[in-house]
This record gives sequence, structure tokens and C-alpha cells, in this order.
Amino acid sequence: MTDAQRVRQQMLLRHASGYIELGEILIEADEAVPASAARLLRRALATLEELPAAARDDAVARLLEGEALRALGRWQEALVPLGRVVEEDASRVEAWLGIGWCLKRLGRLTEAIEGLRRGLETAPEKAILHYNLACYLSLARDAATATEHLARAISLDGRYRDLSGDERDFDPIRDDPRFLAATHLAV
Repeated sequence: MTDAQRVRQQMLLRHASGYIELGEILIEADEAVPASAARLLRRALATLEELPAAARDDAVARLLEGEALRALGRWQEALVPLGRVVEEDASRVEAWLGIGWCLKRLGRLTEAIEGLRRGLETAPEKAILHYNLACYLSLARDAATATEHLARAISLDGRYRDLSGDERDFDPIRDDPRFLAATHLAV
């Protein structure tokens, strides 16, 4: 590959990443994807299509494709590139988070929980994995395990204590004494 080809590929990846970032800024949680965001996310996918076939098969390109599809609400489709990313490199936290997000929204909560547990096997110190796993376990009404992971997330990054106050996924266990202890006493 020539230097010019390498530069072009990097430029296309940066552009796709930028379109995704801008598109996600316009999306409100649990609301329909606005047309302006959808245009940006489709533009990201089109930009990735401009890459040579070998570059589209790269983990970075697949992760971007999965993120764009996830943000568009095309969750089943997003699982394919995200799954390929973790098959190649199980330490890719962003891919595990995307997989969990998609599976949760597809009503496959047990699989979402299992996916985040697998992600934690390779990245046990990632607070965001513990936090998201706690959310999903709460939805599954497993207060004991949910609060263990929430306490771990808070101990790794104290910002998760504040986030847990507004997170609707914790509503099923919000009055549980273990949840109260994790969010008020964990250091």
C-alpha cells in the first residue's frame, strides 16, 4: 500500500468517525433517531464503503460500522460487525458495550448480560463495563449481583455514583438496601 493510499484510508476512517460522533450528539436516549442524525450516520456508512475491501474488514472500520448501525437503531445488523471485532480482539470494550446495547434493545437481556461478562474477562478494570452490567442485572432483578458491579464501577470511577441516581435501569432495585449502600457508601 502506498503512503497516499494509507493517508486516504486514515482520512476516510476519521471522517466516518466524525459523522458518527456528530450524529450521536443529536440523538436523545430512547427517542426516534432524528432525520439529521440519520443522515450523518448513513453518511458514515457510505464513507466506510469507500474503503478498499481489505480496509473495510479492519477492526476499526468494523467497529465504526457497528456503532453507526447501532446508533441508527439497526441493532440486529450492528451485532455482525461488532461480533467480528470481539472475535478478533476480545479486549475491545467499545464493541462489548455496543453488543450489550443492541442485545438489550432486542429484548435479549440474558445475552446482553453474558456479553458484558465476557467483556469483563478481558478488561476487568473497566468501570463502564461494570456499570452497564449493573444496569442490565438490575433490569433482570438480580439486585445482589447488580449492586456488586455498581459498587465496583464506583470504586474504579466515582462519576458512576452520580450517574446511577438518574439511570432508569436501576429503578427495579432503587429501594434495595444494597443499592442504597453501593451508591451512598462505596468509596
